[in-house]
Amino acid sequence: MAAKESTKSTKSTEECAAPQSGFYGLADHPNHGIIASILKRKSRKFKMSDEVMKMCKAVESYKSVSDNLHQSILYWLVEDPDISKQLVTVFKTDPKYKYAGQYLRTYENVMNKGRDKTKYESMEPVMKTLMMLDVEQEKRIKKMIEILRPLTKFIGEDYWEYARLRRVYWESLEAYEDAITVQNKERTEQSEQATANAQKWRNDCRQKMTDFIQTSIFDQKSKHADCVLKFRDEAVYFHRAMSELIPFNEGKNNSGMKPPTSK
Repeated sequence: MAAKESTKSTKSTEECAAPQSGFYGLADHPNHGIIASILKRKSRKFKMSDEVMKMCKAVESYKSVSDNLHQSILYWLVEDPDISKQLVTVFKTDPKYKYAGQYLRTYENVMNKGRDKTKYESMEPVMKTLMMLDVEQEKRIKKMIEILRPLTKFIGEDYWEYARLRRVYWESLEAYEDAITVQNKERTEQSEQATANAQKWRNDCRQKMTDFIQTSIFDQKSKHADCVLKFRDEAVYFHRAMSELIPFNEGKNNSGMKPPTSK
């Protein structure tokens, strides 16, 4: 048997969600319940059952933690904050390697045209390495963003679908309470049927939302964790691949290090 929703008056507005399209952040609007109450000239607000509220609060808490983790990971991936904040929707990498290579090419051209006719050692190997680092960086970052997709999907899609279902459920609560009010006044067969229909809609909305929370969010937590662990492993291969592109001069390498092998 489903838990009964309460109709007690409350000053809290946490029970009501007003989804806002976005990626990071929570959907709850703190003034939604108050505004709705004023517009409909109602003196009471509605409250979800304790069981449903517990599930919703767990989702909100999980979303906040996931946002922080996801933002931190992307900032590690691309340290430029302007790029990392938009990395999910606009793919872009830090252009430092490419810019450095272009600068050296321009510098070399200018120096070779100097009046002293001095012969300078070619910077072509360095420029080539920088361009290869830029290409490798882009390839690896694309792969790591793809690995992170399960967590990204929760943050950008699943959470906002839950928020939509929660809003519809809230509307069904209001409709049910309105139907009860009319039934208490009219006491007719038609009003009783309207109340029964509103109650069924409320129960269906609640079931649909709780099922979605369980199957699309709670049951997916292990996949979210796995993708973060895979991201960590790929980060190791990323660093190894980048280091392999940097030439090792055995005659001048006093560290004793050997070029690593990437996956």
